[in-house]
Amino acid sequence: MVLGCSGERHPEVAVIVNELSPVSEAIGQAYADSRGIPKANLFRLRIPVNDPLLADGQHETISRAKFEELVQQPLMAWLTERGESIEILVTTKGLPLTIDGSEWPANEFLQKSTQASVDAELALIGSDQIGSPGIASSANPWFGDPRDFRRFRQEVPGSPLRYLVARLTGYPDENPGPGVPQDVARLMKAARQTPQPDATWLVDQDPELPPMMEAANDQLLAPAAALLASMGFQVHHDNEPTFVSDIEWIQGYASWGSNDGHEAHPQTYGRIEGHLYPGRFAPRALAVDLVSTNARSFSRPKSYGQSLIGDLIAGGVGGIAGHIAEPSLPAVVRPHRMLRDYALGESAIHAYYRALPYLGWMNVYIGDPLMTLDLVPPVRQPNDQDGDGIPDTLDNCLEIPNPEQRDTDTDSIGNRCDPDLNNDGRVTTSWGASFPSLRRGDIESIALIQSRGEYSEDHDLDGNGVVDERDLSIAQLYLFLPPGPGRAGEVAR
Repeated sequence: MVLGCSGERHPEVAVIVNELSPVSEAIGQAYADSRGIPKANLFRLRIPVNDPLLADGQHETISRAKFEELVQQPLMAWLTERGESIEILVTTKGLPLTIDGSEWPANEFLQKSTQASVDAELALIGSDQIGSPGIASSANPWFGDPRDFRRFRQEVPGSPLRYLVARLTGYPDENPGPGVPQDVARLMKAARQTPQPDATWLVDQDPELPPMMEAANDQLLAPAAALLASMGFQVHHDNEPTFVSDIEWIQGYASWGSNDGHEAHPQTYGRIEGHLYPGRFAPRALAVDLVSTNARSFSRPKSYGQSLIGDLIAGGVGGIAGHIAEPSLPAVVRPHRMLRDYALGESAIHAYYRALPYLGWMNVYIGDPLMTLDLVPPVRQPNDQDGDGIPDTLDNCLEIPNPEQRDTDTDSIGNRCDPDLNNDGRVTTSWGASFPSLRRGDIESIALIQSRGEYSEDHDLDGNGVVDERDLSIAQLYLFLPPGPGRAGEVAR
C-alpha cells in the first residue's frame, strides 16, 4: 500500500493518466491521494493500448504525429486553461515513453535527431522548442541556476523550460492486474518513508574505461563523491576495477552501470550469485547511472543488452535519472550537482532539472518529484566542496578537483573546467568543420591539435603533457555550456 495523505496539498502538481488503461488510472489516483493533489489536477488522455494491463512494452513508443495529436495538443489546451498554477507534471505507466525519431549518422546525431522522451518534450510544452531536433539550441537555461523554479519561470518568461516532469513507472507484476503494480507502489512508498541518518552515498567508478569515457570519472563521478564528503556525509567512493555490491543502506548512488567493465552479470542489478548489486537502498534514495538506454523500457526483459533502471526501482530506489536512448555523455544529468542539491534539501525533481544540461532530449526522471531528503547536512556550506585542498574562495575550478590549479590562459578559470578556448563564454562546436579558423568551434580546435599530434598548453585540459582523446572528451562535456564555475561567488564568463 502507498502511504496516505498527511494533510499536505500540492495544487502546483498535475497528474496525467491514460484512461484507456486501468493501471495508469490506478497509479495516478494513488499518487494524487497520497500527495493531496486536487481532483481537478488529474488529467486524462485517451491513448489506445493493445493491453490495458500493460504487461508488454508496445504502449511505450509513439510516433511524432500521434504524440502531437493524442498527447501534446489536448494537454496544452488543458494547461492553457490552468494558467501558471501548474509547475510539475507527473506522467504514469500507460503513457508513451518514447517518441520515434529518424536515424542519423553519428556525426549528425546531436544536431539533427528528432527522437526524444515524451517527458522531455512535455517539459517544453507551450514553447517553440518542442519538437526541435538535436541539442544545438536546447541548452537548459535553469542548469545550475540558484533561483527556485517558480521564481525562475516568473523572471524568465521566455524560457523553453515550462514544466518539471517526472514519471511513475516500473515493471508490471508477474500476474498483472488493474491496480498499482508492486514496483510502482514500492517507488512511491520509498519517497515517503522515514530517512535513515547513517546511510551511505555510493559512487562507483571504473578506472579501466577507454579515454573518451574515462574522463567522465574525473568530471562527473569523482566530483559527486568529493562534494558529498565535503558536506560531512558518509561516502563510499570506489575507484577499483570492481563493480560494487552488498552496500547497506544506500542514500545516493552514481555509477557506470552496465558500462562498467566489471559487472558480474548481464542483468547488472539485483541479487546475483549470492551478492546484492549495488546493495540495499535507504528510504528516499536517489540514483543515476551513466548508461545510454537504461530507461528504454519498463517491461520485464527476456534478455539484457544494457542495464535497466527498472531493476533499481525493483530494488527499492526512491528516484532515478535515466535515458530512453543514447543521450551521449555531454547530455547526461550531472551526478555531482543532482546529488548535492538533493542532499541540501531540494526536492528530487528540482535537483534533477538543475543538473540537466539540455532539454527536449533522451532524458527522463522516474520517481515522486516531491521526494525530499529532510536531513540537515552536517556541513551545509563547505569551504572546499570539491575536496582538492584549495578553498572555494581561491579555487579556479569550484566543482572539479584540480589541486594543481593550472590556468594557462590566465582567465581565472582552471584548465580542468575551461574548454572555452576563445573566451566567448560558451564551449562551441562547428559540427566538425575546422576551416576557416575564425568559425572553428572549441571542440574542433582541440580535435585539430590532437589529430596533428601537436601540443598547446591551453588545449591540454587535464595537464598530462599531451592533447589527446581525454581532453576532447572533457571539452565535449561542456558543449554549449559555460566553462567553470570558477571561484565561489564568481560567474563564468
